[in-house]
Order: sequence, then structure tokens, then C-alpha cells
Amino acid sequence: METLNITRVESELMNSIQEVKEMFNLGDPITGDVCPGSIGIASQVLIDVMVRIGSKLGVSIPDNAYIFYDKDSRKQLSIREAAQKLINVSKNGK
Repeated sequence: METLNITRVESELMNSIQEVKEMFNLGDPITGDVCPGSIGIASQVLIDVMVRIGSKLGVSIPDNAYIFYDKDSRKQLSIREAAQKLINVSKNGK
């Protein structure tokens, strides 16, 4: 498995979120600071995005890891924060 860098992961997340946004005709712009859940993308759809991202990046995301939410702080994560969480999950498995 190659080492993931934040720029690549964030870019892949933004591309996948952009595809979803276009499918659902959502007008909000996509940047690294956007929380996908706050622009109307449901958690079930974001789980599908996670699976696709894992496949594109060649990483396995554990079933119990949801990269778009932080349980400790109880907040939705931005694309940038989710990218960092995905990198951490791929390294640590949680």
C-alpha cells in the first residue's frame, strides 16, 4: 500500500462529493472546508462515497469508521478533516 498524502485524499474526496452533488443537483460549491452532510448529502450516500474512495486509493476503511463525523467532538467533519481522518484510519485501523 502506498503512503497517502492529504492533498491526494482531499482531492479524491472532493471529486467524489462533486459527482454526488451533480447527481442530486445540489448547488453549493465544493471546497475542502465543506461538510458534506451540511449541504444535503445523506450519511447513506456518504458511506457509498467512502467505499469508492477506499477503492480508488487502495485502502481498506473499517466498517466501524465513518470518516465524515467525529464521535468525540460530536461534529460533522469537513472534507479536509475527513481526508485526515481517512489517512489516520488507514494507518491505525480505527
